[in-house]
Amino acid sequence: MGNLDRSVSGDFSDGLSFPSQAGITWGVEVAKGLDRLKIGFYVSFQNLKACSDMNPFFEVLDNAKQEAKILHDVFPISLDKNGEERFIFNVHSSGRHGGYAFHISRGDVHIFVSRRKDMLTPNVLIDIGSLSCWTPGFDTVLQSVHDLLESYGGEVVKNTISEVHLCTDYIGQSIADLPLENHQLWITRANRFDVYRERTRFSGISWVQTEGRLGLSDQPADFFVDELHAAHETGVRIGKGDIMMRIYDKVLELKHDASKQSVFASVWGQDAYNEKDVTRVEFQLRRRVLKQMEVHSLEDLRQKITGIWKYCTEEWARFTNHPVDRDNRHQDRAILHAFWDHVQQVKWSTSLSTVFRKKKVPTKNIEHLLDLIAGCTISLGAIKGCKEEDLNSVVAIGQAHLEDRLRSLHRQKLQSGATEFIHRMQTRSRAIWGFPLVCPA
Repeated sequence: MGNLDRSVSGDFSDGLSFPSQAGITWGVEVAKGLDRLKIGFYVSFQNLKACSDMNPFFEVLDNAKQEAKILHDVFPISLDKNGEERFIFNVHSSGRHGGYAFHISRGDVHIFVSRRKDMLTPNVLIDIGSLSCWTPGFDTVLQSVHDLLESYGGEVVKNTISEVHLCTDYIGQSIADLPLENHQLWITRANRFDVYRERTRFSGISWVQTEGRLGLSDQPADFFVDELHAAHETGVRIGKGDIMMRIYDKVLELKHDASKQSVFASVWGQDAYNEKDVTRVEFQLRRRVLKQMEVHSLEDLRQKITGIWKYCTEEWARFTNHPVDRDNRHQDRAILHAFWDHVQQVKWSTSLSTVFRKKKVPTKNIEHLLDLIAGCTISLGAIKGCKEEDLNSVVAIGQAHLEDRLRSLHRQKLQSGATEFIHRMQTRSRAIWGFPLVCPA
C-alpha cells in the first residue's frame, strides 16, 4: 500500500536554533507532542462500478447511515471485506455542515466524508483527539485513513491543516510553584487573560489574541480586529481563539476525565496518572494563524515546527522573573523565568512527538466503571430492602439483575439480524479501543 507523502515545502524555521536542552529528559521532566489535529484530505475517487456513477465507498456508508437512523444509534460496520481491525468504525446517523453527509468514528477520531468532487475544499475531514494523537499517534491514524480511502480507489492528492494543538508536559513541576496568574510577569501579543481555579485551588491560565498584529508580516490578514468595536452582522470576534496559549494542571484535569488517566500515565512513564505533578503548556493554532506562518499541510508543519515553537514562546508570549517595565519600553531587558527558559528550549523534530513506550490502552477506566457498578448495586440493594450490613444479599441481587438484563438484551433482535447485546458490544468496542498501534507493512 502507498504511504502518506512526507515531502516538505518552505522553511519557516530557516536559521532558527534552540539552546542546549541539558537537564531535560523525557520520562523525568518533559514530554511533548500534538494533543489535537484537524486535517482535511483532498481525495480523488475513481468510480469502480461500471453500472453506477457512485463509488462503492459512498454506497456502503449510505446504507450504514440508514441503519443508524433506524436504530437511533451509531451503527458498527467493517469497511474492509476481510474485516481488518483498523477499518472497523461506528457510522453515525448524520454528517456535519458544509456538505459532509457521512460521519464515522472510532475512539476519539472522527471522520467526515463528502461526495464533493470539485477539489476546491477537502472532501474528507479528520479530527484526531488527544488520546489518539498520543497513542497510537496521529501518523498511524492518518496512515490507516489513507489506506482505507486507497482501498476504495481514492487518491489523496493533498492535505491541509485547519487546527493543531502543540503541548509540552513538565513532569514533576507543580503549577502552584509558578506565579503564572500574575499578568504583570507576562510579555505577550495577546489581549485577553483568564485565570482558572477549582474552588480555591489555582488550576491554570489562558492567553488569547483577538486583536492586534501577529508580527509575522505586514499584510492586512496579519491584523486581528475585535468585533466588539467593529460593525459586523454576526457579532462574533474575528480571530477569537485563532491563537491561544493555555498553561494548566494536567493531573487536576485528568481527575475529572477517567478515560484519559491510564493513557497519560503510560505517556509519562508512570504507574498512575497522579503519581507526580504535571504542568502542561499548550498552544492552540487555527487555520488563520497557520496560513500566516505558511503552514498549509502536515508536511509544512513537520518542517516548520521549530520555528512555530520559537515564535509562540519567544515572540508571542514570554514569562518573566519580575514585573515588566512597560512605561519605559524595557521589555527586551526582561529576564525570563527559569521555567520559561525550559519551555523555550524544548526541541522538536519532524516526528512532532516524544518517543515513549506505547501499549494499547482503553479509553475507559476500569476502576471508574467498577465504582459505577458498585454504586448501582448498592442502590438496588437499598430498593429491595436489604439490611445495611447484609453484603451477601446485595451481591446476590446485583448479580441476578445484571445477568437478567444482559440475557434480555441478548434475546432482543434488531432489523439487521444482530441482537441488541451484540450491537452494544460492537459499538462500545469501537468507542473504547482506538486504532491499532501499528499499520500492516
